[in-house]
Amino acid sequence: MTLDTDDIGRSHQRAIVWAGVSGALFVYTAFMAIAASRAGWVFEYPLDDVYIHLAIAEQIAGGGYGVNPGENASAASSPLYPFLLTPYAGTALHRWMPLAWNLAGLVIAAALFAQAMAWAGLARSGVILAALAPFALAIYVTAFTGMENVLHVAANMLIVLGLWRFVETGSLWWGLFLGVVLASALRFEGLAMGMASGSVVLLLGRPIAGLALIAATVTPPLVFAGFLMAQGLDPVPSSVVAKLGDVQGGGPLGRLMLNASAYGGRYLLGLSVVLMLLGLAVLRRNRRRAYFALAIGGSGLAHLAFGSVGWMDRYETYATVACVAAIALVLKGFAPPTGTIGVALALAGGVATYAPYALSVYAWNPTAIAQQQGEMARFAKEFVKAPIAVNDIGYVAWRNPDYVLDLWGLASAEALQARRTATEPGWAGALAEDKGTTLAMVYDEWFEDAVPPDWMRLGVLQLAIPTAFLGGREVAFYATSPEYADELRAHISAWEKSLPPRATFQPAVTRP
Repeated sequence: MTLDTDDIGRSHQRAIVWAGVSGALFVYTAFMAIAASRAGWVFEYPLDDVYIHLAIAEQIAGGGYGVNPGENASAASSPLYPFLLTPYAGTALHRWMPLAWNLAGLVIAAALFAQAMAWAGLARSGVILAALAPFALAIYVTAFTGMENVLHVAANMLIVLGLWRFVETGSLWWGLFLGVVLASALRFEGLAMGMASGSVVLLLGRPIAGLALIAATVTPPLVFAGFLMAQGLDPVPSSVVAKLGDVQGGGPLGRLMLNASAYGGRYLLGLSVVLMLLGLAVLRRNRRRAYFALAIGGSGLAHLAFGSVGWMDRYETYATVACVAAIALVLKGFAPPTGTIGVALALAGGVATYAPYALSVYAWNPTAIAQQQGEMARFAKEFVKAPIAVNDIGYVAWRNPDYVLDLWGLASAEALQARRTATEPGWAGALAEDKGTTLAMVYDEWFEDAVPPDWMRLGVLQLAIPTAFLGGREVAFYATSPEYADELRAHISAWEKSLPPRATFQPAVTRP
């Protein structure tokens, strides 16, 4: 795909794209190496959520949908990503599928952002800005998570470039249609930018094409809702209901204010407002570019009003990357070097926002996951070998033949309902008894009122690491009935002998 410009030739455009891809691969590889060195050179994903999707992919490959055989559940908030992970399910290669998809997504996202710098006419400065952008905008961290989010960044960059091509040339590129479909298929947040782009096309004199884009945007979520209902599930995934329900924002305005109080939300708010102001500034002289700016900036505001920010900064990356690319493109109409200065300031804001957390916190996450959820999974699969209950469902459920009860509710609508509506303490007891669980491994601070009095506390798995992005640093082990306690203590005694250096198990003090 090329777009003729008066500023730079195609060879220079290719140089900018290569700079963007090279910068992305360099910073990603360096960060992965740092994280691996902290984990003792053992590869691990930095989020337990990756294993939720791997567990679902495993069930999809076997003809089901969920995390437990024979029990359908909508534990994934991405309609498409678990299906992308189905190749090699049940083999040793399956674990590497998220890494492969994220590496591909990183390269594509970096290349498309760099293409935007080229189309913005940023000549030599474009090479530098494109190379720095993956670091400044934390695209490498988004790829590092192993989730679907970097693919979502790439899909939304297709929308940005496709919509810009339309407003500049009047031609509709197939990549725009591909972008809107993939964006909403990967994440529900893709609805905003897809519908905004369709509205722009409609308003600029192509009503049929605009309506087609809007239809293409809403089709994947509607198809997914139908798929879930065919599995006997609610049309909205339990994971989405749980995550949105756990954040009280007081409606869209309240949620916007809540998101804007976080560092990533403040950054996205600033970019979105700047883009909206640019759109208003060029409205009289170039209505087409103004609509483009208002659509992308408005999508950023929509994310703040209806979506989430944070969680290793992966939720908002698609919007921040799209906004910076759109700022560069809209500033093309201003006198040089306005575009270079504008993008440089935007990237500097990204560095100040995200870089402080990368090395100090996120690079420790693979160590934390390996020595917390990884050890919980090893204990469950190799020692207990019976139904258990947890609040982090992924690693423990993946490749586990025994039932795993998700007390938080991502993979259990029943548990989600109980957690959110229970009026009496100890609500987890009935669920655990119904599923025949012998062991519960939970963060006490999450389940202060959930643990019934007849559960016997066995001890706590503790981590000795400086910091990490985790739900909790201590995992409490409970026997769900006193009759299981002695056997579980014997399992713990055998298991803790091979715990890694930064993980220790502190037994509970038993009364004589």
